[in-house]
Amino acid sequence: MPAASVPGDVIPSVGGQSISLQAALYGTLTSNPDLATLRLGNPTTPSPEAVEVTRHFPMTLNPTLWCDLRPITLIPPNPFGGGGRNSGGYYRFGQFYFYLSLRQPVELGHQTTHRYNIAKAALEQQHWTVVQAELLALVQAYRFFETAAYRRERLRVASELANFNDRLLKTLERRLEANQIPAADVVLAKVESQATHQFVKAAQQDYVTALTDLRNQIGIPESAAAEPLGEFTLPPFIPPVKEQEFVDLALQSRPDILAAQAGVTGTKAAENLARADRIPNPIIGPQYAMDEAGIQYMGLVYITPIPIWNNGKPLVHQRQAEHYRAHLALQQAQQRAVVQVRSALSKWNGASELVKETVGLTAELTQEVAKLERLFDQGQTDLAKLIQARQRLIQLKTAEIDATWAATQAQADLLLALGAPALIQGMLNQAESAATTSAPISSPTPISSPVFTSPPAASTISRFGSAFKPD
Repeated sequence: MPAASVPGDVIPSVGGQSISLQAALYGTLTSNPDLATLRLGNPTTPSPEAVEVTRHFPMTLNPTLWCDLRPITLIPPNPFGGGGRNSGGYYRFGQFYFYLSLRQPVELGHQTTHRYNIAKAALEQQHWTVVQAELLALVQAYRFFETAAYRRERLRVASELANFNDRLLKTLERRLEANQIPAADVVLAKVESQATHQFVKAAQQDYVTALTDLRNQIGIPESAAAEPLGEFTLPPFIPPVKEQEFVDLALQSRPDILAAQAGVTGTKAAENLARADRIPNPIIGPQYAMDEAGIQYMGLVYITPIPIWNNGKPLVHQRQAEHYRAHLALQQAQQRAVVQVRSALSKWNGASELVKETVGLTAELTQEVAKLERLFDQGQTDLAKLIQARQRLIQLKTAEIDATWAATQAQADLLLALGAPALIQGMLNQAESAATTSAPISSPTPISSPVFTSPPAASTISRFGSAFKPD
């Protein structure tokens, strides 16, 4: 993953009066507290250092030095029977007794390789877990951003209706003073004005709640204003491709599937380690000894356990069961990905078609309502028809906004179902290229790792990196 470095033009926009989608997504990657905590890990989290330790240092690396020193040796009189000049009743001192042995454990089953594979799979699984969390955070930030823009548009529409009713009420009050209209029209206008003001208050509260969710997701202070920048439209993030291409993309790139694959690799390495541990690890090495008579001995020592009571089969069966469960988890993740992609794609197609159908309908109706307002000013129509036409226009505008918001949520579901890690890199590349147009910055430097390489689907990066264009 690229290093966390924010372009120069993004930082002021986060703390200013408005924030772009680009800055919101970039700020989520760099400032979200949950992501920061997950990247830091904990003492039990796999790390590249732990992988390197298992690569170079086996569990039984150090040899053992055995020393047996006996400086005082008392030889009894006549130890082998018979008489002689030493046949007295006293002990005599013998020579110095010395025993030295250097013992080195040896792993015959390549256990170090299997431990390294286990550690590498655990680190890879942790890596994809972080990527999955980053994708979830990005999609959630996109949801909150579009929801805030949606609530802003709903507030604008409600305020537009409230202003219209206020102007209409003032006009009717002047006409009532001139005895041109009945008092019932003024009462009706007051009711409509009060109702729309309540709608404005509710819309204002919904907008404030949406902004709070967006700030919390990005990780900026509550006191900082972060209103969505730009018009509320449907960004063309998803390229037009076939359903099977989306399914293949998800199966190749979803972090949960890649994490499950790493889990399968790790459980297989654990099974291989259990099989290797069935081979007894001998202890061999040279030895040297000198007894009381000064006789010296040189040779080798060989020590090995005998697998009688515990031959390692139960542990192998346990590891096989864990490997089988990991395979099932991988299959379930793949099946879940296929179902989610097809469901999200169907929802996206329906929502995008609805947006296409509703775009432009309000323009024609707005002209008709304007004509009706002129007729009302000329006294050629009544108040009820004008209010009804205005309400229909507001309903159509609301329906158009709702359709766009539903499409953005369906789009977020599809992005989450695809789960392509290239989304992150593509978004960062787009953010960097947009920032270089105003202020040159240095490219993010990838974090070197002895285990990980680029995401497996190269075609995914080229296709989706250019398709994911933040607004």
